[in-house]
Amino acid sequence: MPTLIIVGDQDTPFLAPCEYMAKKIPGARLEVIAGAGHSSNLDQPEAFNRVLADFLDSLS
Repeated sequence: MPTLIIVGDQDTPFLAPCEYMAKKIPGARLEVIAGAGHSSNLDQPEAFNRVLADFLDSLS
């Protein structure tokens, strides 16, 4: 199952767990958004939307 994990580089409590999940899920894609905290979609909406759109485009 295609899996995208998105985390902000300033979301320190979740960085390591997201990296761990990405390693454990076969084929998972981890995207770390610079300048974002826990709400990366609100902190860096353009970067978040670009990452999500690229992932969705890769599925077609």
